[in-house]
Amino acid sequence: MKTRNRLFGMVLLASSIITFSSCSDSPVAPADDLSLKSATTSLPTVFPELISGEETGILQMREEEKMAHDVYVNFYSLWNLPVFETISTAETNHYNAVYTLITAYGLADPSTGVDGTFTNTAIAELYAQLIDKGSVSLEEALKAGAYIEEYDILDLEKLLAETDNSAVIQIYSNLLRGSRNHLRAFVSTLATYQIIYTPEIMDQDSFDVLVNSPMETGTQNGLKNGNGNQNGKGNGNGKSGNGNSGNGNSSSKGTGTGTGVCVNG
Repeated sequence: MKTRNRLFGMVLLASSIITFSSCSDSPVAPADDLSLKSATTSLPTVFPELISGEETGILQMREEEKMAHDVYVNFYSLWNLPVFETISTAETNHYNAVYTLITAYGLADPSTGVDGTFTNTAIAELYAQLIDKGSVSLEEALKAGAYIEEYDILDLEKLLAETDNSAVIQIYSNLLRGSRNHLRAFVSTLATYQIIYTPEIMDQDSFDVLVNSPMETGTQNGLKNGNGNQNGKGNGNGKSGNGNSGNGNSSSKGTGTGTGVCVNG
């Protein structure tokens, strides 16, 4: 299989202005820790040639990630709930990651660059429906967010099953982990309002397994231990007698352990 120049990939990687990580204190942050945006950790450096159908999938995901971003920005302006702002930022990362593929393969970018407008008419219609739904109430906005993530998950799983392209697989797998985390975050946020979310397009069993599993993160573990002991003892003899002067024993021991988790976003 032909591959694009590795050097091109490295230059592209270096020139991408994308933020991929943020940090959290806990090994598995609680479900309402909205720093758990996504799991995009790296970009490809080698780009195998595309085969039939892969171009269409790339262009579709570019529009889907923009749609998610635009919906969440709209909902944040309406409801001022941090989950929408945080996840919209993550969607920008996803949108840019797909652009890596568009640039590498010289594809025509379908993105209009204008909030709420789309080249793909089906996505434009879905955007309008979701905005209408989420404008009714905060509950409906959160449910719309969960629906978007279900939609993305199913599309990404389908596209992954149809490709052997390593670059495409790497990008889509990262986006998929992110979408699973976003779905967990929306479901968890709904639960804080005593609302149980029922999946609209995922099957119930798959949904239950997903939302009841931990957020997917990258981890950095650090262990630091320090031990120190100091003992001192002194004896002195006088001319006319024996004296024991200065018996001392001091011991200090310190131990410490540290574990930090760096969440990829």
